[in-house]
Amino acid sequence: MSREKKGQVNIYFLVSIALFISLSVYLVYLLISFYPAKGETIRINSLYAKSYTISELMLKDTGFPENWNENNIERIGLASEPYIINTTKLDHLRNMCNPLNQSSRNRLYNASGLANEFLIVTINYLNGTSILQCAPSGEAELNAEYIRTRTAQVSRIATLNKSIVQVSIYVG
Repeated sequence: MSREKKGQVNIYFLVSIALFISLSVYLVYLLISFYPAKGETIRINSLYAKSYTISELMLKDTGFPENWNENNIERIGLASEPYIINTTKLDHLRNMCNPLNQSSRNRLYNASGLANEFLIVTINYLNGTSILQCAPSGEAELNAEYIRTRTAQVSRIATLNKSIVQVSIYVG
């Protein structure tokens, strides 16, 4: 008659516990390494959606109020007609981009619907001649690699004074 002793651990139990713990640690490692990459993709896609929305507003909408200026803007819009930029509104945007005027810059962010992101707006003729470089203070010095990898960019074509221009919106 064979008697098993209670409270004794055999080798099969130890091997199965070691295998279970090592498999659990490996699965946790896989989950931790998977989420940061997907999180960054989700963040960039969200920024792209915001950048696209702002480009739509700027080039298709007159803004609110329709004849807005840097003191009464509620919604950004540069168009007098879809894809035709109004020079008066462009001048108001240029004034709002002045790095020394923080209150106008805050109104620009609110009118764009941005809270914690930064906004860069560039408008250039197709030959590369710059019309507007609107980058908030401190962000104008960001290097090109940072802007390329940490922001979402949407570029659109419009007309300004019967000339074709490229409007680029960066949100990051």
